[in-house]
Amino acid sequence: MTPVTADQQGPAPEQSVPRGYIGPLERKTWVVVGGGIGGLLAARHLAHCGVDVTLLEESDSLGGRVSSHVVGGFDLDAGAESFATRAGSVATLLGELGLADAVVSPEVAPAWVVSPRRAYPLPKTGWLGIPLRPLRRDVRAVLGWRGSIRASCDIFRPIGKVDPYVTVGKIARERLGAKAVNLLMRPVISGIYSRALEDLPLAAIAPGLPQDVQDHGSIIKAARSRRSVSAAGSAVQGIYGGVARVTEALAAEVEALGVTIRTDAPASAVVPYAEGWRVHIDAKGLGVARNLEADGVTLAVPGAAAHDLQPDIIGRPEIDDRFVALVTLVLDEPALDSAPRGTGVLVSGDVTRAKALTHATAKWGWLASEVQTAEHPHRHVLRLSYTIEHGENVEGHALEDASRLLGVNLDPASVVASSQVEWHDAAPAKVGSLNPAPGLHLVGSAAGLSGIAAIVAADAVADYR
Repeated sequence: MTPVTADQQGPAPEQSVPRGYIGPLERKTWVVVGGGIGGLLAARHLAHCGVDVTLLEESDSLGGRVSSHVVGGFDLDAGAESFATRAGSVATLLGELGLADAVVSPEVAPAWVVSPRRAYPLPKTGWLGIPLRPLRRDVRAVLGWRGSIRASCDIFRPIGKVDPYVTVGKIARERLGAKAVNLLMRPVISGIYSRALEDLPLAAIAPGLPQDVQDHGSIIKAARSRRSVSAAGSAVQGIYGGVARVTEALAAEVEALGVTIRTDAPASAVVPYAEGWRVHIDAKGLGVARNLEADGVTLAVPGAAAHDLQPDIIGRPEIDDRFVALVTLVLDEPALDSAPRGTGVLVSGDVTRAKALTHATAKWGWLASEVQTAEHPHRHVLRLSYTIEHGENVEGHALEDASRLLGVNLDPASVVASSQVEWHDAAPAKVGSLNPAPGLHLVGSAAGLSGIAAIVAADAVADYR
C-alpha cells in the first residue's frame, strides 16, 4: 500500500455518501492522528463531508489491531479475526466497501472454558456469558441445579433503578449469583475485554445496557432482547482471507477520496493554534521536524497516548499502561485434527499465562482450506492471547499453554512457525466527552471504545460540528 503524498492529492471521486454522515463542515482542514480502523473511518467520514484530511500513522503500515502478518508463509490476522454482528453496523460498512460477499461465519462448535478444576463447553444459549435459558440442561451441567435456579431468579425479582455506572461484577453477582458470574460470565467477558468484571462498567460491554436492564427488570431479559435484535446467525463473523481486508478496503477508499496518508509520522503533541490546532510531528518519517496546522484534529490512538498528546484537556484513563500480546502458532499436529476443545478456549482462574486460545483452523473453514493441503493435511493455526508488561516476551509459554488448554500434548517438533504481536490494551473505558474542546474529537480507543462493531457504530453517528 503506497501512502498518498500532498502533491498526489486530488479531488474526491463521485461516490455515494455512507449512511449517517452529516453535510459540509465549517472546519475545512482536519488532521487524524492514528491509522487504525478508527482513524481510517474518521478520515473517510470527514472526506465525505468535504474536508481536506491528512492522516498520520506513527508506524510504517496502517490498520493497528486490524492488520495482518506473515507466519509460516501464511498471511494471517495479527489482531482482530472476527467482528460482532450486533446491530448490523459492520455489515452495512462491508456492503459499502464491496466486501459483503466475503463475510463468513465460524464453524458450529462450542467454545470451552478451562478452570483449575475442570473443563466444560459453554452453553449454546448465552449472550456475553449471560445464560438466556438458565434451566436448560447444558447450563445445569455447568452451574448445577442450585446455580441454575439462583440465576433464573433474576427473571422474577424486582430490580428498581439501575445505576448507570454500575459494574458488571456487582450487578451480575447480585442478580445471577456467584456461580453464573464465575463460571460463565467472567471467562467470556474478561476474555473479550481484558478486565476484571468488578472494574468493568456494565455500559462498557454494550452502550445503553444499564437502561435496558432497568426497562426489562432483568439482566436475562435485557440480554435476550439484545440477542434477538442481533444479526441472524452467529454472534460473530469474519472475512474470507482475514479481517485485515477491511483495513485494505478502507485505506483504498480514503486514498481515492483524496486523503493524504503519512506513515512513519508520529505525532508528539497537539496544541491550540489560532482558531484551530497545531500537530507536532517527529522527524522519523518526514526527514525534518514539522508542524501541521488544521481547523480540527481527531485522535484515534490509545487513551494514554491521547492524554500525552494533549494532557491539559484530555484526562489520563484509569487503566493506561496495560498491554496484550497475541502469539500465533502454526503447527503440523494430527492430535488437533479432531478439534479437541471446539473452536477455542477461555480461561477461568490461574491455569496458564494465556487468558484465551482460538483454534483458528477449527473456527474458520476458509483458513483450514488454505493451510491444510495434500502435502500438509494436519496443519493448524492457534492464537493465544496474554496480558503482559510492555516489551515482555511470552512466545516461549505458548506451546505449553496450548497443550494445557486443549488437553493434548503438543510436540515441540510440530511447530512450523510462531510469532508474537504486542498491542495496547483495548479494554473499554469511560470517557468524559468525545469533543473535549472545539475542533478536537476522540474516536476508537481514545473514545473508550473496544471492538470493530463498537467503533463502526460510533463512526456512523459521529458529529464533528
